[in-house]
Amino acid sequence: MKILVILIIIAVVAVGTWFFLKDRGEEVGLSPSPTPSVEVTTSPSSSAEPIMDVQEKVAVKMETARGTIELELYSKVAPKTVLNFISLAQKGYYDGTKFHRVVDDFVIQGGDPLSRTDDPRVGTGGPGYMFEDEINPKVLGVPAEVITQYEAAGYKYDYNLKSLPNMVGAISMANAGPNTNGSQFFIITTKDQPFLNGKHTVFGKVTKGMDVVLKIKQGDLVKKVTVSL
Repeated sequence: MKILVILIIIAVVAVGTWFFLKDRGEEVGLSPSPTPSVEVTTSPSSSAEPIMDVQEKVAVKMETARGTIELELYSKVAPKTVLNFISLAQKGYYDGTKFHRVVDDFVIQGGDPLSRTDDPRVGTGGPGYMFEDEINPKVLGVPAEVITQYEAAGYKYDYNLKSLPNMVGAISMANAGPNTNGSQFFIITTKDQPFLNGKHTVFGKVTKGMDVVLKIKQGDLVKKVTVSL
């Protein structure tokens, strides 16, 4: 009888530990890929900003230490993602942050509030909430077997969206797996990254200043982000 009680206690403790680790997000991560992943660990969340109506194309100016990057965001392509970026930018959320991750021939990544103070946890920061991906992998040419694999991993797709590919000049959301978008974003620099299609939401592109994008170094400042509505 005593042995049975001990076994039950051990089982309860083990299950409790698993849920604790899961709640902390320690099981969240991207699958290995042939090139560096675009990744961020975020905190458990409430919700993103409420839905509002905005124009189909939204102009954004991102003033950096190396010059100004002009972008165009597409509200019909990724409505909630665009609205989230607009809301954060209007609050000055991105002002004073840094590009905390730069990988040659891959991406420049920013949007982490922890980068303002060079917090050692930089790369894990966010707005305090997470929201879902907005991706239609079929229009991106993702093979059916890969879509099945991603869906099994937890990705949920909207096949009504007209998604854009992760190609040079695209601005896309960094995440820690399915439906973990927050504030971090990346811009693809010199080579298209089709292996990111189906995993990362593209919500706009650089329209002017790719020369500035290519000059960005890790730690460079984002002075101000301005949205024109």
